[in-house]
Amino acid sequence: MLPDPLLRWDGLHLVVDLRTVEVHLDRLLRQTGKVSRVDLEGRDDTLRVLASVSWKGIVSRVSVDLTEIRLRQRYLGFRMRRFTVFGGVRIPRRAVEAVIRDADPERVTVFSGEGIVVIDLRDTLPAGLDLKILTVQATARSLHLWFGAGSLVDLPAVAPPALPPGSGS
Repeated sequence: MLPDPLLRWDGLHLVVDLRTVEVHLDRLLRQTGKVSRVDLEGRDDTLRVLASVSWKGIVSRVSVDLTEIRLRQRYLGFRMRRFTVFGGVRIPRRAVEAVIRDADPERVTVFSGEGIVVIDLRDTLPAGLDLKILTVQATARSLHLWFGAGSLVDLPAVAPPALPPGSGS
């Protein structure tokens, strides 16, 4: 028998500030050495990602539209469309797929030729979380996420503090 959830909801609407997401994404992706200067723009059900991308020694400003953004069983998925560089020149989908795949091959799965990306968030989101994105709406500077019914079984345990180096016996 499953334990009673700590929290549950019948529907949830979250509004995310795109500027805050830009700051976090830029910090996270900059560590790969391949993606930096992330900017986000929203319109209807599409989130446009603009970033400086380094690929095969060339750095360029790239734009990709993300649609069909979904979260299921702690996996985030989306479809990529309209790949452009230098303000409007189309680029091959496979080039963008390769950069994304190489950014974190342990967590990111790219379905080549389909533009579908799935990111494993199981190490980030708690195991007892049941959260599903039903739909996404983007405005100029915010992202609206509508979640379906869900629950959280328990809060994740806090790891015990580590001993400082040299203090062990």
